[in-house]
Amino acid sequence: MADSMEAAAMVDTDSTLTLVGQTQFRSFRNVWMLEELGVAYTQVPAMPRSKEAYDANPLGKVPSLKDSGFVLYESAAINTYLGDKFRGQADCPELVPTAGTKARGRYEQLVCFLMAEVDAQGLWIHRKHKAMGKVFGTIPEAVAAAKEHTQRCFEVLAADLKQVGGPYLLGANFTAADILLVHCLDWADVIGWLPDSGQSVELQGLLEYRDLCKARPAFQRTLAKKEAKL
Repeated sequence: MADSMEAAAMVDTDSTLTLVGQTQFRSFRNVWMLEELGVAYTQVPAMPRSKEAYDANPLGKVPSLKDSGFVLYESAAINTYLGDKFRGQADCPELVPTAGTKARGRYEQLVCFLMAEVDAQGLWIHRKHKAMGKVFGTIPEAVAAAKEHTQRCFEVLAADLKQVGGPYLLGANFTAADILLVHCLDWADVIGWLPDSGQSVELQGLLEYRDLCKARPAFQRTLAKKEAKL
């Protein structure tokens, strides 16, 4: 009984949400999610390794989410939590499938793939060993291998999107997995790692999918925050 009461408290919708992190970082994913949900939140535009960042994350990284007395970090975990928290609430779209369903299994697979293969093993290697080479060491071979790996991952995702039939990763419904992929595609674009769309019909479809997602009003509101350095 106590466990049930604790679980209920963890998903209390009568709470105050505070997102810690400037929108220019991975916090973009969470601002976009919150804007899609249409729920009230406060944003603290903290930089990494700032006092505000360390208050929420022991490594001083952003983003972090404060939900009343509960603190959560890691952008993908935050979005999954938000999707579960607001499922079934009035006027909130379902952006994360229900646990225990095949759709949820596919969602989790996509999120893990994007975070492990595209973000950590791909894009972050560029950031770590080129953009921040003075800190972590400049390793051109690692960056070149990461670029090849990232583009291969995009090919896999492009083929997967075509097989599903779109327009989104889980089919007809836009989800938090789409937020994550589009953010990774934009990151790749900034560093010149987007694959040539002329290579295949599938890759062309992936870039058209990206444009479709970026046309969403919630994305545009999030982009405005990024440009305003919020």
